Amino acid sequence: MIADFWFGPVKRASTGGIIDSEQHMNRQRTERIRRGGLWWNRDFRLLWSGETISQIGAQIWLMAIPLTAISALHAGPTEVSLLTALQYAPVVLITLFAGVWMDRHRRRPVLVVTNLVRLLLIVLIPMAYLTDMLSLGLLYLVTLVVGLLTAVSDVAYLVYLSSLVPRGQLIEANAKLEGAYSIAEIGGPGMGGVLVQWLTAPVALVANAGTCLFAAVAFLGIRKPEAVPESVNRRDNKRGAIFREIVDGIRAVLRHRILRLLVLQGAVFNLFERIVLTLYLLFGVRELGLDAGHIGLILTTASFGGLIGALVADRAASAIGVGRSIVVSMVISAVGLVVIPLAPPTRSIAIAVLITGFVLHGFGLSVFHVHALSVRIAVAPPELLGRIQATFRLVLYGMVPIGALFAGLFGNLVGIRAAMMLGAVPLLALSIMFWFSALRHADVSAVEPGDDGATASGSREPGKFVGVT
Repeated sequence: MIADFWFGPVKRASTGGIIDSEQHMNRQRTERIRRGGLWWNRDFRLLWSGETISQIGAQIWLMAIPLTAISALHAGPTEVSLLTALQYAPVVLITLFAGVWMDRHRRRPVLVVTNLVRLLLIVLIPMAYLTDMLSLGLLYLVTLVVGLLTAVSDVAYLVYLSSLVPRGQLIEANAKLEGAYSIAEIGGPGMGGVLVQWLTAPVALVANAGTCLFAAVAFLGIRKPEAVPESVNRRDNKRGAIFREIVDGIRAVLRHRILRLLVLQGAVFNLFERIVLTLYLLFGVRELGLDAGHIGLILTTASFGGLIGALVADRAASAIGVGRSIVVSMVISAVGLVVIPLAPPTRSIAIAVLITGFVLHGFGLSVFHVHALSVRIAVAPPELLGRIQATFRLVLYGMVPIGALFAGLFGNLVGIRAAMMLGAVPLLALSIMFWFSALRHADVSAVEPGDDGATASGSREPGKFVGVT
């Protein structure tokens, strides 16, 4: 039955005295999962559905919050810019501390609580709007706190996935979740636009609150017990101890050959990609004469490319290997970015070129995300996974504002089209260079957590961290 497939079979009391019926059911379930993939894994289905709905809600949030400030509070460019900054600032403010927390505590309760608290905070906005109590101060406060909770939830989810899914199915799991993100990016903005048009921007946030409730209920329904991190990692809460643990996570990334290459690759990609994407709107309007509808529709095609990439990521790994998939997908995505500024002034041709570029970009980026995240989870020691994921998020997200600043600088110096090429062409060259690194040989199944597959000079043992407990 469909209900049994999605939520799992209902347990019935045994009347025949069969003591091994539960073990038999577990063996059957394991065999179904092995043959049919993660869709037969009830807990993963709940995680996937909760994360999918949550991401759709996030897309509604990103559209409705600035529109609320503009339409209900008559906010100008300064206010909207501050609102946008408050959405991303929490990644820098709290991510590393969140990583320490996730290495000390269970992660599923964090996913549930953060979604429930976000629900309560988001509901404040439509309530304040309907009672004429909405203000920019309240909007700023809610945006900041929701951003903090989202940053914590994102780290919790990344770490929790590794305890829910066997290492051999990490690629499949990340491919399915990456497909969910693409679905959210395709449908979320359109749904948000319709809700804003029908209900006004503040009231449309009620739908976002509903997605938080759905996600919390889905995460609550996961049955697999989550082990408590070992007591050796439960250090005191003194400031010095917490900072030492943060440093342990940073050191673990820097001293592990594959993790070091992955964070460097991701930082390079985000820095140069942001130059192109920041200038895209100006390029479309001023250089190509496109209207807002065309620009938004073209940008959405990247999500269709991402969905295709998520569907073929597992096959790509089977065909050429995980490490090669990471490098090749980054090259494909960079090629897509190179294509974008080549669009000519002729509208029909420009639209075709831009769609080609964004589809390639989204396709490559999706395959890259699936395999890079799978390798990060597979090679990271479990006791450091939270801090390692937090370090990655801090570095990768930290490149976004830097890339945006370079976009403005280059755009003023050499013009919009040339500045976009200054972002895309070096990225393509650097992406190709990673083919000659050890990253090309990275794998998920053949590497034990903490093993980088190389022996370093000095007294360090192969695959071991120095100064990490």
